[in-house]
Order: sequence, then C-alpha cells, then structure tokens
Amino acid sequence: MKPELFVNISTAHMTAEDLDFLRVQHLHPELYFSAADMDALTPAQLGKLHQEMQAREFRPICHAPFYDLNLGAHDPKVRALAQERVFWALDTARQFGAPQVVIHPGYGPWVLVRAFPNWLKRAHPHLAAIVARAKELGVRVAFENIYDPDPHDLVEILKAFPEPHVGICFDTGHFNLFSQVSMKTWLEAFGDRLFECHLHDNLGSEDDHIAVGDGCLKFGPLVQWLKAQPALPRLTLEMEQKTHVIKSVRRVREWFAPLEE
Repeated sequence: MKPELFVNISTAHMTAEDLDFLRVQHLHPELYFSAADMDALTPAQLGKLHQEMQAREFRPICHAPFYDLNLGAHDPKVRALAQERVFWALDTARQFGAPQVVIHPGYGPWVLVRAFPNWLKRAHPHLAAIVARAKELGVRVAFENIYDPDPHDLVEILKAFPEPHVGICFDTGHFNLFSQVSMKTWLEAFGDRLFECHLHDNLGSEDDHIAVGDGCLKFGPLVQWLKAQPALPRLTLEMEQKTHVIKSVRRVREWFAPLEE
C-alpha cells in the first residue's frame, strides 16, 4: 500500500520552479484557485498551466475557493455566488483532468446544532446543483471539516446526498483545533466516503499548517485506520514552506514503509 501524496498549492506557488520541486519529491498538486484567481485568469493562462501539469505527468486534484463563501447563507445572493464559484472550480477540474474537488460548505462556528437544519435547508438546492454538475463532469466532490466539533453536520450532508461521487475531506489540523470527539469517531462516521485527508499539524491554538509531527496532533489513530482500509484516500499535505513539505513527505511515507516491503 503505497500512498499517492499531493500538496495543496495556490497560484503563487504554481511557478515552474515550484512545480519542478513537486516532481522531484514525487508529489502531485492540489490546485487551489481563489475567487480573485477565477476572475483574473484567462483561458490562455489556464491552458498554459494545464500544459505545465501534463509536461510533468501530474495527476492534479482541485480545491474550490472558500473565503467569504457560504452555500447556506441567509443572503440568497451570497448563496448564488458561492455556487457560481464552486461551478467554476468543477469546470476547471474537468479541464485539468482532475477527478476530485474539495469544497468548504461555508457554515461556521456560529451555526449551532439546532440551527444546522435551517442552514442545510437553505443550502440544499445549491448543494444539489453542485452534486449534479459534478456528476455530469465526472468529478467527485469532497466536503471539508472546518470548525466542526464533531462529524454530525457533514454526515447530514452525506445523508442528504448519498450519491457515490459525494464524500468528505478530513482535515487533521482543523480536527486538532476544533474537535470535541476522538479522531476514531470521525473516521468511523465517514467510512468509505472519506475521499481525502488534508495532512498538517499545529500547536493547538492556531491553524499553523506546519509539518506533520511538528505540532501536538497525535496521528496514530489516523495511521491505524488508514492501514486497515482496502484502498487509501488521497493524502494531501497542506503547508507552504518547502522544508515542512519535505519533512512531512518523509514522515507520512514512513507510516506505510512496512507495508511497502
């Protein structure tokens, strides 16, 4: 069981030098495009970037924009804009041959348990449109945990959309900051609908995005769970500093080293 590792990169880190670094490390990119990128990038620029991916034989995945976006916002114009941004990400994923897009649902810590059903009711038509568009394009969507204290709300999204191309991206750093239940509880709640893991660490107070193993997060339960799976989800490193990427690559590959012998 050899993990295929990805690194989340923004457009600022899509230079030839940065892409060559990924290639040397045997990594693939998770392409993050901000809303500003979406408005600024021309078809020609996207085409050139696609050629850069192909030249290095990358198998990219994508991450949709998320700042200020909320698929279940009270303001219908905000909801519509969030859907529009995710549609762009899905269409771009299709252009790049990326099989998966990570999406932030948009609800924050202010959405209490009793308020989530109303959030989901507002979000449902937009989520349904996204799920339908993704199916049409042959792209999987993975909804990511952010401020969630437990997997309840994401599980409700999965129940609302049982389609096999709808799943979850489990973010370890966000779990470390906000979860009130064990990692095992999260992993068992998602099961085979866990499509991706965002791997990064922190010191427990800020979303530091430091190297795996450099913070206070205990990765043991995740490693144990991953080793028990018939197939691994995509594993994506989320840190900007190359030194942190290199350390994380080594440590994550060590998790599976005995299985590769």
